[in-house]
Amino acid sequence: MDWNDVRYFAATYRAGSLTGAARMLGVSVQTIGRRIDALETAIGSTLFVRHSGGYTATPDAEALMAEAVQVEEAMASFRARASGRAETISGVVRLAAPETITTHLLLPALPAMLSHYPQLELEIITGIAPVGIARGEADLALRLVPPDHGALTVRRIGTMRHGLYAGAGSIPDLAASRLVGWTDDHDLPASRWLYRLAGRSADLRFNHLEAHRAAIVAGLGVGILPCFLDPGLSRLPCTLLMEEPVWLVGHAAAEMSVRVRVVYDEIAAIIAANADLLTGRRGTREQLGVEETL
Repeated sequence: MDWNDVRYFAATYRAGSLTGAARMLGVSVQTIGRRIDALETAIGSTLFVRHSGGYTATPDAEALMAEAVQVEEAMASFRARASGRAETISGVVRLAAPETITTHLLLPALPAMLSHYPQLELEIITGIAPVGIARGEADLALRLVPPDHGALTVRRIGTMRHGLYAGAGSIPDLAASRLVGWTDDHDLPASRWLYRLAGRSADLRFNHLEAHRAAIVAGLGVGILPCFLDPGLSRLPCTLLMEEPVWLVGHAAAEMSVRVRVVYDEIAAIIAANADLLTGRRGTREQLGVEETL
């Protein structure tokens, strides 16, 4: 079996379609389809149900995805070790990333890498405003919107799905509830999703995502949050599929230093390992009432 087939399988699983997987990996739709067919033949199992809306993972695919993540992590570790001996990896790498992803997903997973490369230093810049890689403001950036210019390496490494949430144990009437959202100076997808669902703007507005979650936990209103922030909250039925791609951006591959490449591969592996958390895989799209994409 070609290990690249694992990459094609994992990308199709995450994207839910050949088109999305091809975009994620930078190859043709035909290549993805051919390799998925070859993988199914090799293992003697059907991994996806093909339909007009995309590819739906079968139970066999669900079971194999955990193994695929381990293969991805092993290959990322192999590439990092092959890039140079641990004692030669030193210096500062500046990473820009959303604060909630940094706090909840990246930081808990970084000890192994930092222990392996004791001379590596990380400077992590969080916030909503984009940081310019081409302008030298950071070495790497984890972004929800890809850059539109510059000699950069841009790779889609995952998908972050959002849900409509209320305080624990409550299923309130959306029309009668206070809405928790972003301040007017933040033109973010969540603001547009909330307006489309409720037909009005937020009553309680914040400029920080953790404040959104705290307000919802306190029972102050209903709002939209990334699915990985939902423990302890009630997820409400929703008629929109609210999701954003997660992009990893760096300098052009030829200009990327060894230490930056080590961090680049580690961040990609962490996001891949947390794919289920990011997409909130707690039920089927039909169970959640999803009908369309905004």
